[in-house]
Amino acid sequence: MQVIVRKMAKLGLVHALLAGFALLPAVSQAVPRDANANNGAVLKLQAMVKSLTAERDAAKAEAAAAAAELEQLKKDKEAALAAKDSLSSELAAQKSSADAVRNRLGSTESRLNDVSDKYAKTSSAKAELETELAALRAKQQGTEQQLQTCGQHNVKLYQSAQELLERYRNKGTFSGLLQDEPLLQFQSVDMQNIVQEYQDQLAAGRYGQESSNSAETH
Repeated sequence: MQVIVRKMAKLGLVHALLAGFALLPAVSQAVPRDANANNGAVLKLQAMVKSLTAERDAAKAEAAAAAAELEQLKKDKEAALAAKDSLSSELAAQKSSADAVRNRLGSTESRLNDVSDKYAKTSSAKAELETELAALRAKQQGTEQQLQTCGQHNVKLYQSAQELLERYRNKGTFSGLLQDEPLLQFQSVDMQNIVQEYQDQLAAGRYGQESSNSAETH
């Protein structure tokens, strides 16, 4: 920009000098001089005018080039400002997109943490249920073993009772025991009632065991 200003100042100076030299012939006519001296002065002035005219034309050309350069610089500046605005808009859009991606990432991480917590709780609850189920199965197995043992005992007890009752009916060892031991002697009807009640209880216990075994089999 300073170069252009200097060129414009130089061009103005050239115009001023040319205007001054244009007045010299009139001055030279007003003051009579020697013809040879005048001719020499005129030639010098013409040479100077020619040189100054060339410089003026060159200065005009330089000024025109400088003006064109200035105009191009203005256009480049406007293009640079437009590019800056475009880049600013693009940067703002990218920043907004980055913020949106960041927000989505945060939301996804939060949902992932929630799912992980729920999965951990579900796994813990599942483990507790499996432990409880295993304990119940072990307890059930123990109960079944106890029932089986009790059933076997009931069968043996029932068989022993049956054998004892048969001996009583046959008036075998049990009858002799009653006759030999006064404390164990009962009336025949009372003894029969006791035997019948005991037999009914044994039969009921045996039937219950058989029903339980049948249900487990099915």
